[in-house]
This record gives sequence, structure tokens and C-alpha cells, in this order.
Amino acid sequence: MMNARFLRPLAGLMLAAGFSLPVAAAPDLTMEQIMAHPDWIARSPEQPYFSADGKQIFFQQKAAGSELRDLYRISAAGGSPSLLSPAELVLAETDNRIFSADRKRVAWIRSGNLFIQQGNTRRQLLATGEAGELLTFVGDEAIALRDDNRVLLIQLADGSQRVLATLKTDDDPAVEKDSTDYLTAQQSRLFDIIKLREQRKVEREARQKELAAQAGSVPAPIYLGKNRELKTVSLSPDGRYLVVGTIAPKRDGRADKMPHYVSADGYVKIEDVRSKVGTDQPDDETLFLIDLQANRKTQLAFDQLPGINDDPLLALKTALAKREGRDAKPDAPKPATPRAVYVHDDWSNGEKGVRWSQRGKRVAINLFSYDNKDRWLVEVKLADASVQLLHRLTDTAWVNDSEFNEFGWLPDEQGFWYLSEESGYSHLYLQRHGSTKQLTSGRFEVNRVQPTRDGSWFYYRGNEKHPGIHEVYRISADGKQKQALTDLNGGIEFQLAPTDDKLLLVHSTTTRPPEVFVQAASPGAKPKQLTNTVSKEFAAIDWVKPEIIAVPSKHGAAPIYSRVYRNAATAQGARKPAVMFVHGAGYLQNAHHGWSVYFREYMFHNLLLKQGYVVIDMDYRASEGYGRDWRTAIYQRMGTPELEDYLDGIDWLVDNANVDRNRVGIYGGSYGGFLTFMALFKAPDVFAAGAALRPVTDWAHYNHGYTSNILNTPQVDPDAYARSSPIEFAAALKRPLLICTGMLDDNVFFQDSVRLVQRLIELKNPNFDLAVYPIEPHGFREPESWLDEYRRIYKLMEREVKGRQP
Repeated sequence: MMNARFLRPLAGLMLAAGFSLPVAAAPDLTMEQIMAHPDWIARSPEQPYFSADGKQIFFQQKAAGSELRDLYRISAAGGSPSLLSPAELVLAETDNRIFSADRKRVAWIRSGNLFIQQGNTRRQLLATGEAGELLTFVGDEAIALRDDNRVLLIQLADGSQRVLATLKTDDDPAVEKDSTDYLTAQQSRLFDIIKLREQRKVEREARQKELAAQAGSVPAPIYLGKNRELKTVSLSPDGRYLVVGTIAPKRDGRADKMPHYVSADGYVKIEDVRSKVGTDQPDDETLFLIDLQANRKTQLAFDQLPGINDDPLLALKTALAKREGRDAKPDAPKPATPRAVYVHDDWSNGEKGVRWSQRGKRVAINLFSYDNKDRWLVEVKLADASVQLLHRLTDTAWVNDSEFNEFGWLPDEQGFWYLSEESGYSHLYLQRHGSTKQLTSGRFEVNRVQPTRDGSWFYYRGNEKHPGIHEVYRISADGKQKQALTDLNGGIEFQLAPTDDKLLLVHSTTTRPPEVFVQAASPGAKPKQLTNTVSKEFAAIDWVKPEIIAVPSKHGAAPIYSRVYRNAATAQGARKPAVMFVHGAGYLQNAHHGWSVYFREYMFHNLLLKQGYVVIDMDYRASEGYGRDWRTAIYQRMGTPELEDYLDGIDWLVDNANVDRNRVGIYGGSYGGFLTFMALFKAPDVFAAGAALRPVTDWAHYNHGYTSNILNTPQVDPDAYARSSPIEFAAALKRPLLICTGMLDDNVFFQDSVRLVQRLIELKNPNFDLAVYPIEPHGFREPESWLDEYRRIYKLMEREVKGRQP
């Protein structure tokens, strides 16, 4: 959100470009101000977290005129934030920390150095500047770190180190490879000296292992197989077991190239960028349970998991083979082969995909199928390394891999909780002794689950009031008590204090950026605002609060929640022009009651409103916050349900907002650019004009992780790509189209726009303009570029939408 260097309002650049706003624009709301560096709005607190004792809150804040972040501290009781000095910063605890089982000790790494705190005593255990990844406290005496392929044990008493395990991606040299050739067998049979040498070798290796097992010795390496890479390393809190996962060395598909034309030395620099959907080698992770005490390694077997041997894409593959004439001679039956799986970490909260119980007696793993159709939560039995299914979530479209994958153990090590969309919405479930209970239910989503230390309560975020309003709730582990804890009616993120008595809240509204609040973690408590970073200049402007409207849908079961910008002036007189905004990301919510990541667009919409436009910003199907069916409505047909929703939006604008049906423009970036193309190409007589910013034109050229969820792969489901890619429909373009794209975009490549332009040239279609930004990535950084881009959008809408004859 906070990007680009700080610049003053660019009035000079605007005049030089020959652009000025109509006289009717309010003097305090200009294009120059809107597109200036966002420091002028607020330097909002970022990444706040409680101190380990819950008495203080730390947060980062962007330094004025710089991209650097400073660390601040404020008392949870209130007061003024204080900037940490360099000496304080070196020692300050981080949010990426671990607690001991009894919560009396906390450890963290800052600048590669390891610190531990107990009570008021803080010590530095390692001062190497190269400390690896924190794994876990081991009992009361040590902390485990991962240092590349080694697991180190650091003693709390004196900081001494010993190697707990060395993991090697190679074959075990001590394991003799079976040889069945005649000459080798003959040598051992005929010559006693050969047999004697083999016996002596076995004795030497046995003695070496015996010596390595003695206290203080470095344990023998654990060999995980040749031509593998370490992916997952997780140690039990008692220090006895390791869960380790390896994958084949990543061989991505052919990387694309991105030229830098504006370079420091004047020469074109060529950068390798990502590969394209369907071209990568699948992530198929091999997992082991390693018993360090018994010196035993066991590969985990998943071939008995329900559905693991089924191919959910078989029907598509069969139909394609038949169409291509490849099914004349049916293949012989093939043995069932388990699908490729991998350990999935939860991106939404940074939690790892392997979760140990508090004392390390139980372990659960979050497994995803590479084809995106299944998630298995499994327990690995430590006694025999057998795998037991805890829960399977399967979806004919795709399992949500960006949200709702939270899970864990309760302190009693009997309760296992998790989130699942199986009801159609993400809800909280609790298992005990093989019995499962759904704790939350309804047409709303639950996430950010945080159990209390004793496991008696679950705190969570939910949008139960309204899809666009998130509040904090708690529910007892027996499901008998459910309580709302906040009533702020906006956007919210939260953390439960390590002491379980307070909530850290990050709250925002549609007209005010996020600020930090704190309140008691109990019903009826009142939040206290701790920060106020909004500038006087921004606060002085009379910003319009958009209405959140439920637009009826003629195509879906649920309404389409939308932000609408209108006022008394637009409701009167002749019918008004309208601009439709399309948010990006696909799976993202923007018609909510909090501060939008599209803050520039929010201000731009305020400006358009002052110029007589009505503006609507719709949470089309596939947007976040509305459940599984809304999310997956676009499976195999991206661009069709969303366009239907925008057509319903036009109907609503005409019937309810005094809008002229013939004067409607549309614009958006990234996924919003893609939908702008689909609007102008698939409904060519409906929209007066459109602006597609950093747009996808052909999904076969996008990345694998996102695209394969929704469209499978081009090799398996080419029809889904054909019906979902704008370039296939370019011949229908009738109305003016503006394309704006950065040449250094490593997300949606510049090539996307170039290919579409070439297609339009060959179609002899003159209804487009292309604006190129040589130094911009996907998210523009420089205010000059933002200003130029939105100046072009504004002019397009003035000329082709507002200026069009009613």
C-alpha cells in the first residue's frame, strides 16, 4: 500500500502534460493530490504485535520521505508511541517468535542473532548474525534451530550448541546396492578373501555408528535420497522426532524473459521471470518420520488416503483424447498411482503445514493435492509412522489454498481443531476421541482462529453481521457459549495477547485508514485507540462514504454487494454517466466497510462523483467473503459470471441511480483489466468505453499456482482457456479501449498486452490506445506513472462516456 518515493503534488507535470481538471472540481480534491505519494494520507501502523508480557505493543511505521520502516513501541494502557533507538532495536523482540510450553520463556531472532527472555531477564544466546530458522523449544533446557541441512540444539544455560541431526539429500553410502550380475556373485562364492573384506567393512561401519551414538558425538547423517531438495523440516517439542519432506529439484517450465530498457548503464538487461501455467514439474513431496532416539527413518505412506488414487481430471482427459482421436485403442488398465501431494503452509497467517501438540506427543500435517482438488489433514502415529486421516476436504472445482487452512491441537493433546469450507462457508470444527463437532455455522466466514492457552475458548474473526463487516468473536470449546467482542462495523484484524486478556485490533472504515486499538478480551469491553496517523490534510477533506448496496442478481443465488458513489446531484435532472470499477486479484473483497487497498481509486471515485458521474465497485462472483459457491462460480469459465454481474449492475444503476444506460464506462487493473477486456469484447454494444490496466489477455500465459486452480491446465482443459481468455474474443471490439501496462511487470507480463495489440492490428481494429510505462512493475511505484495513467482514464471517460450523446 505504501509504495514509491515521496513527492510533492505534481502541478507542474500536469500543466506540462496539457491537462487540467474542470473548474467545477473542488480545490481540495485534485488529480495531482490523489496521485501524489500516499505519505500525504497517513503513515499507518504496520505489522503490530503484542510484547510477550502483553503490556506493550510494537508496530512499524514508514519513515517520512523514505521507504525504510521504523519500529515504535506504545503501552497497551495508552500514551504516546516512542521510536526505538538503534540500541533498543537490536534487542527488541520480533513478531516471529516462539514460546515455551509453559509460556514462561520466549525466543526470537533479530538480525541473525538469537535472544531469549524469561520474566524481565533478556539474554543473547547467539551473536553470529547467521542464526537460522527457529523451530521449537525443546523441554526446558534448549531451543532448536534449523541451519540449512542441520538441526542445532542451543542450550539455554550457556548457549552451547550441538548437532541434533544432519539431513543429507543423497543415497546412504552404507547401504549396499544389490548386485545380481554373475561375476560379482561368483567372486564372493569362490574367494574367501572377498567375503572377509565384506565382513570387516560391516564391522567398521557398525563401530562407527556405535561411537557416533555416544554422548557429545555428532550423530550420523540422515540420508534422504539422491537428487532431492529439502522442503519441510519440523521438530517435535520433546526433541525426539523430525518430520522431513523432500521434493525433486525444482525444474520449472521454460522461464520467460523480461527486458529492462531503462537501465543504469544504458544497456538492455534481460531478466528471467516465471514460467507459465502447466509447464512446471509437479510438487510431489516425499515425507519421512525420523525417530532420532531410535535412529529410525520411515517414509510416510499416503496411498490409503481416501481419493488419493483417483484422478479427478480423468473425464476431461478422456474427452480430450477422444476428440483428438487418441482413444482408438484403449490403454491397458494401469495400477492406481497416488496423486502428487505436498505440505501446504497457511499463507493467511504464516503458520506451517506441520503442527505438533504442546508436548510433542501428536503431530498433524496439512496435505494438498497438486491438482488442487483435495486437502487431507492427517495425523502421523509416532509409534509406527502410520498415517491416520483426520479430515478430508474435496472440491470438484478447487480447494481454497489462500485462506481457511488453519488447524492445531488443544493443550490437552486430545482436541484437534480446524477450519473447513465443507458447509459452503469456512467454519470451525473440533475433534475429540474420533468425534467431530461443528462449533460455528451460518452463511458467513470464520478465520484468524486463536485458541486460549488453556484451550477453553477460540477467538476468531467473522463477517456474521454483514459480508463486508468483520468483527471479533469467541466461542467456548464445548460450543455452548458464543460472544461478540467488538462492534466497530468496519474492517478489522486482531491478535489475542500472549496473556489472553487483551485484543490488539487494527480497525479501519471506508473513509479512514487503519489504526491500532486495544481492548479487553471480554464481551462489553470498549476499544481504546492507540494511534492516529491520518494527516490533517486528508482529514480536512469531506470524503464521500460509499454506500454498500446489495445489487440483485438475475444470474446467481446471492446479491452482488457493491460500493456505490452517488449523491443528491446525481439523483436529479437528466440521466447521468456512470463508471464501473473492477477490483483486481479475482479472490479479493472490496465492497466492505473498511479501508480499501484501492485507496487511489477511492479518491478518484470521489473526484468522478464531483464531476457528475455515478460510480459502482462490485464484488463480482469469485470475490472473497461470500462463501465457497461464490468463490468457485468461475471454475472453467473465467469472465462469464463476473460479466453477468456487471450487466446486472448496469440494470440496477439505470433503475435506482438515475444512470443513462448508454453512457457507462468500465475500468480496472490486473484481473480488473482482464474483465474490462471481457466486457468490451463479449458485450460490445453495452459499454461506452473501457480502460484495462496491467491486464491478463490470455490465461495460458499466466502463472501456475493461481490459474491451474480455476482452469486446470491448458494441456488438460484447453476449452476452459479458450472460453476464458480475452484474446479469443478480440474481433468483437467496437468501442474505445485504453490499455495501460508496465514493461517490468513480472506478474502479468508486458507480452500479454503486446500479443493483444498485434491481434487487434491484424483484425484491422483501430479502437484502442496503448500506454506503456517502461520502468513500472505490476504495482506501479512512481507517482508520475499513477498520474499519467489516471489522467488517461479520466480523459477517456470524459470523451467517450460523459461526452457521449444521451
